[in-house]
Amino acid sequence: MTIGFNIKRLRGEKGLTQGKLAEKSKLGLNMVSKLERDETDPRLSSLYKLMNTLECSADDLITDEKQSSFQGKLNRQFKRASTLPEHEQEILMTLIEKYCNAVVYELMLDNGDIPK
Repeated sequence: MTIGFNIKRLRGEKGLTQGKLAEKSKLGLNMVSKLERDETDPRLSSLYKLMNTLECSADDLITDEKQSSFQGKLNRQFKRASTLPEHEQEILMTLIEKYCNAVVYELMLDNGDIPK
């Protein structure tokens, strides 16, 4: 993922148009558009404006998922999940718990701890 993709994704998660992001961050609409299309790299001052407006970390803006470790990707997904409504978080927790229980059960079967 590129910086532009990350900005666009984060903007979408906040429900902002490019115009609203430009207005709130005090960056020009043309600049936001160029950043999202990866036609320019942001200055450090622009990164801070985007971080404050999008309420995110520098990692959220600049991390390239293709270059990230699995643990880094997992951590970012959990962070994103923490912004979901509570009901949606509960659904995810139930899915994760059921999956982990199934894996443990399978391991116990494979180890002969549970008769087949």
